[in-house]
Formats: sequence, C-alpha cells, structure tokens
Amino acid sequence: MIILCAVFGRDDPASPLRRMAGAALAEHVEAGSDDAWRDDVLIAVSELVQNVGQHTGGGGELTLSLTAAGVLVEVADTAVGAPQVRHPGARQAGGRGLLLIDAMALAWGTRSGEAGKTVWALMPAPVTAVAIRAAV
Repeated sequence: MIILCAVFGRDDPASPLRRMAGAALAEHVEAGSDDAWRDDVLIAVSELVQNVGQHTGGGGELTLSLTAAGVLVEVADTAVGAPQVRHPGARQAGGRGLLLIDAMALAWGTRSGEAGKTVWALMPAPVTAVAIRAAV
C-alpha cells in the first residue's frame, strides 16, 4: 500500500521529504511502545534522497509503501548507474549512506527502468495487517 509519493528537485533538501514521510507513517501505522524503527526509515529516506542530489544530474521521486515485511522506501532518478557502497576513511566526512542502509535494511537494491533507476530499501517495521490503519 503506497502511503507517500513525492517528486523532488536535484537541489531540494531532504528534510521536507523526511517530514512528509514521518507524517505518512504516523497516519498509516499504529504507534507502538518502540517506535525506533521510524527513525531508521527516515534515515533511509534522507540518505537515498541526498544520493540523488549528490550523484545524479537531476531530481527524483520518493515512494513509501507499507508491505507485510516492513516499509519499502524507493527513490527513482534518471541516472543509469547503480550506486556503489563506499568504504570511506575514518577522517572522511561523507560516503557512509549506503553502509547505513545496508546495516539497517532487511534488503536493498537497484532496479533499472526505461528512464533511469530506482534504489530501494526494505526497512523493518511493525507493519502487519493489524498495524496498518484502514485507508478511508
């Protein structure tokens, strides 16, 4: 079940998309005693959106979906090259986004399409049939 679909530009900051994603999760997933999983989903949103701005020539589209396995974060862009996990040095400030996603996600990967690619991450979350609020 898709709960968010948002288009963004190359130079758009990730923070508004994080807020939209947080609001969509709050609206569609029942709150539990341990909501740390939400922070992990929002980190994945930020990292994947920022990668588009840093490594492609254009903007993209963020889609957030609820599945029986968790929350699927997908970011589509017009670049054709698959992202590469980097292993930055201890003093290097950036380059750890995909390492974070790899550590937090149940799975992640890239799908090629006619107009570019989609990078996706399946994030663990208590998204069961009981937890998903009925769309009214």
